Amino acid sequence: MTMMMTQHIHDPIERAGASGYFSAEHIDEVARVVFDEGHSSPRYRHLQHAHMTLPEWFQRDLDPYSTEYAEQQKRLWKLIAGVDRDYEPEIDEKEVPLGEFDPVRFPGYYLRRDAEAVPAASDHVIASGMILKHAGVKPGGWALEYGAGFGQTALALARLGVNVDTVDISRAFCQYVQQQADHFQVPLKAHLGHFGMNPRPGQKYDLIFFYESFHHCLDWQGLLRALPDMLAPGGRIILCGEPMVEREYAAVPYPWGVRLQSDVVATIRRLRWFELGFSEDFLYEIFARAGFTMTRHRCEPSLWGRTYVFERWPDELRLGQAWLPPEVEDGWYGPEQEGRWTRGNARLVLPGRASESRRFEIDLANPMSRPARVQLSAGDWSQSVVIASGERRTVMFDAVGDSWLTLKVAPRRLGLLRRALLRDRRGLGVFVLGLRRSAPSAD
Repeated sequence: MTMMMTQHIHDPIERAGASGYFSAEHIDEVARVVFDEGHSSPRYRHLQHAHMTLPEWFQRDLDPYSTEYAEQQKRLWKLIAGVDRDYEPEIDEKEVPLGEFDPVRFPGYYLRRDAEAVPAASDHVIASGMILKHAGVKPGGWALEYGAGFGQTALALARLGVNVDTVDISRAFCQYVQQQADHFQVPLKAHLGHFGMNPRPGQKYDLIFFYESFHHCLDWQGLLRALPDMLAPGGRIILCGEPMVEREYAAVPYPWGVRLQSDVVATIRRLRWFELGFSEDFLYEIFARAGFTMTRHRCEPSLWGRTYVFERWPDELRLGQAWLPPEVEDGWYGPEQEGRWTRGNARLVLPGRASESRRFEIDLANPMSRPARVQLSAGDWSQSVVIASGERRTVMFDAVGDSWLTLKVAPRRLGLLRRALLRDRRGLGVFVLGLRRSAPSAD
């Protein structure tokens, strides 16, 4: 039911349960239920899957890379946080007071003693294991964690002989991390600072990772400009425990921005944290602009363990090996040994900044018995290519002003005999083998 259809329900919490939505004017009531009544209360069940509606002034058609878009998200944060001032990370990202405790014996989730303490700890342990599994770093290498909190994964790496730096905006968390490092006498150093700061100027890291922290980075564009210079050759960037969504929906109804789930809205009102979400499609694009490929690793036991691994764009991206986010995947069939078939209309992200002129080569093939006409476009460039039956063709193009290559071709089916023999009834576009950057020709 929509909010309009549930206006006869006077209690806004019950109305949120019936419609799935609540408005900004009821944030305080939502926060009271979430924080004061708790998750076990009957009223919380009304809010469990409810989302805040966007205010009337919100514009959905802004460029997600623009200053106007970021300013609108800041305005939305101010509305939810209930403040009439600009966001200040040093003030608004403060840790929750924890009182007196031993950060060596009881760091992080080890402090909990409620009924959900053990399963909650399992999520963190699983996520830490996923980071270690995909870290690609060896003893003696260098790792950097941003927004480390208690730094349990950083500590595990250091105990395995990896040199680790952590950067956190919280002085208290830096102290907790350093106390643990000193106790275990491991090569781990905690640094007070912001996202994108290199705690050892000039140092190149084999691993840079974020656990439950990237979504607090409002200046992600500045961060992504800084990361490539800090990563060693062959190094990796990892995001884990981050609230990325496969597709835009009520919780994150835009490429990136404030998350609108009831629990998150309540957290922003009470704690003032800037809680962001990103669509996987947009995450794939922004890291490509910074020169990275992206691979997602699912984690069935725990959503916290879903891991995103970024590596520098290779000399050639083989389509048979490349991971694609769901909204991009919609235009393609699954990977095969040599490449992928398009379904008709398909797209690929192009590495590098959209403002720069970049030259690419794409390898196409047409194993079908009839010619294929392919319309390719990227930014201001567009070209129609006819690929004969059995032909392989390399198309060179320059891209300026866009991060996407689009391929359009009318899907065709195999001939009756081949269709019967192969049991393949798909409508096939064109077969794409690989994409690579090439040096501009000398004029």
